[in-house]
Amino acid sequence: VSAQEIPSWIKNTTGWWAEDKINENDFVNGIEYLIQNEILKIPQTQISKTQESHDIPPWIKNTAGWWARNQISDTDFVNGIQYLISQEIVSVTNPGQALRESTIQKIGTFDISKAGSVEGYDDAAFTIIMFSDYQCEKCALWFQHEKNLLTEDLIDSGKARFYHLDFPFLGEDSFLASEASHCANDQNRYADYQKILYEKQNGINNGWASHDSLVGYAADLGLDTKQFDSCLLWDKHKLQVQHNKEVGSFHGVVGTPVFFIINSEDTIKKITGPQPPMIFQKVINELESN
Repeated sequence: VSAQEIPSWIKNTTGWWAEDKINENDFVNGIEYLIQNEILKIPQTQISKTQESHDIPPWIKNTAGWWARNQISDTDFVNGIQYLISQEIVSVTNPGQALRESTIQKIGTFDISKAGSVEGYDDAAFTIIMFSDYQCEKCALWFQHEKNLLTEDLIDSGKARFYHLDFPFLGEDSFLASEASHCANDQNRYADYQKILYEKQNGINNGWASHDSLVGYAADLGLDTKQFDSCLLWDKHKLQVQHNKEVGSFHGVVGTPVFFIINSEDTIKKITGPQPPMIFQKVINELESN
C-alpha cells in the first residue's frame, strides 16, 4: 500500500483515537465508512474461523498511534485494519456500493447529485443553482435579505427549483462549514443548519466556523451531537463538498455568490453577485420569451 492510496487526513482522525479523543465505536464506524466508500482501500481479507474477541486489542491502538506519528509504514497500519476485519470487529460488505449507487444527476451541464436538499417542485420550469461559501459575507447578506423574497416569488409559486452547491474557497473553515451542513442533512436539518451558518457568518477563519462552533450549532438545533461530531471528525462529506466545488470550477466559478438559471431546454444564464429577486425574474422572463 503506497502513501498516495491513503488520504493524509485519515491519519489525523486515527491519531485522535489513539489519544482517546474519540471513542472506539466512532473509530470502528469511521473505518467502516471509509472502506465502504473506497476512500480507504484494503486488500481482500478472509474472515477468521476462530475469532478471539470483539474488542480491539491494545496493540492495534498502539499501531494506530505509531502510524499517525509516521513511526511505521502504511502497510503496517493496513495490516492492523485487516486483522480487525478478520475478527469481524470491522464489518465490510460490498466495498464501493455506496459510490456505485450514487449516480450522476444532471440539470443542463450541472451535476447536482451531491447538492443539499432541493427546494421547490419537481415540475418547475426553471432551476436556480447557487454556488456559495459560508464564510462569504455577501452570500450571508443575500441569504438573510433576498432569499426569502426569491422563495416567495419563484420557488413557492412553482416557477423554479433551488439548489445550493458548495464552493468553499476562502479558507479551511469554509470547507469544514460545508461539510457540517451535509452532516446536518444526514439528520434532515440541512436548511435549518444552513440558516444558522449564514446568521453566524462573521469573517474568515476566526473561530465562528471552527469544529467546536459547528458542533455547538448542531446542539442548538437539537441534533444528535455525537453523530454530528463523528461525521465531522471523519470528514464523511469531504468528497461530496469537493465534488460540488469541482462542478463550480468547471463552470467558471471563481468567487461567490454565483447563480445559474437553467430552463427546460437546458439553456443556461449566469448571475454574478448578491442580486435581488427582480434580476432573477428578469432573466427568467428573457428565457421564456426566447
